[in-house]
Amino acid sequence: MPKTKDALDTIVAVLSPYLGETMARSAARAHCQKLGIVVDSADITREQLDALLRKFTQGLNIFIGREKAAAVVGEIQAAVAARGAS
Repeated sequence: MPKTKDALDTIVAVLSPYLGETMARSAARAHCQKLGIVVDSADITREQLDALLRKFTQGLNIFIGREKAAAVVGEIQAAVAARGAS
């Protein structure tokens, strides 16, 4: 698994075209806080990442629809996995 900061940077990068960078970064930090994910911690666990992506999916469903939200979350998962493997 990647570092928590790396995972959040990846999430923000993927979401920025849809939400804008400021909103994407704010949403990521807010969701982390609500889920008890420490942004400055070493590694994000699979369970934490899954919970975080579920939160984003709920919001994205409203903004861009279910199908597009599923595609965006899939893109995030692939990008985080690729970054974690490097």
